[in-house]
Amino acid sequence: MPRLFLPPLLFATLLCAQPAAAERPLQARSHDAISIKPSQRAALLDGRCGNDEWDVATKIELPAQVAIYLMHDREYFYLCVKGKAEDYTGLDLYIEHEETGHLHHFHLSAQMGERVHTDKGWGESATWDLKDYAGFWIPYFGLEDPENRKGPKFARGTHRQMQVLRKKFAGTTWNMMIGVGAIRHEGKGAAFVYPEGAVNSDKSTWRKYSFSE
Repeated sequence: MPRLFLPPLLFATLLCAQPAAAERPLQARSHDAISIKPSQRAALLDGRCGNDEWDVATKIELPAQVAIYLMHDREYFYLCVKGKAEDYTGLDLYIEHEETGHLHHFHLSAQMGERVHTDKGWGESATWDLKDYAGFWIPYFGLEDPENRKGPKFARGTHRQMQVLRKKFAGTTWNMMIGVGAIRHEGKGAAFVYPEGAVNSDKSTWRKYSFSE
């Protein structure tokens, strides 16, 4: 599959870069860590959350029929975000590194990349430099105008998946924020964050998740 450089405007459209989230009461914020359920099977990164291996996953529901699935085995943390058939569904995952205090941002849309927040702020994204993680990005499938090489097309309805090597981050409890974009909701584009009101550069607004060994 070719890796495509996107014009800034198109890339920003796919990102839905300003998430405005709402949560259902079931997911009200708590100081308790959310337990990530273990799996005996490694997740297949095929763009579908509905496969058998995801049946055991911890599930979080968001508006617009969006669902987040989380699970793990001894080596990997797995995350899948499911939107509707008409959604592109972009993913932004933020994880605090407990030992360094740095914040890591993993982005999946039509491209994949990781950037790190230090005391100097956010660094540049290392696009396609996949260090200890992998994912299923929004598939590219041709051009609207092939003759003039214009109008890239992307698949709707696939689910965004990621796996992160657990040794990349210390401990069995991780502090994380999850952002979901490129979603159609009430007739327009929308984006959501979990937990509600979380800020990507403020780890105190995030939520803790524990691995059930």
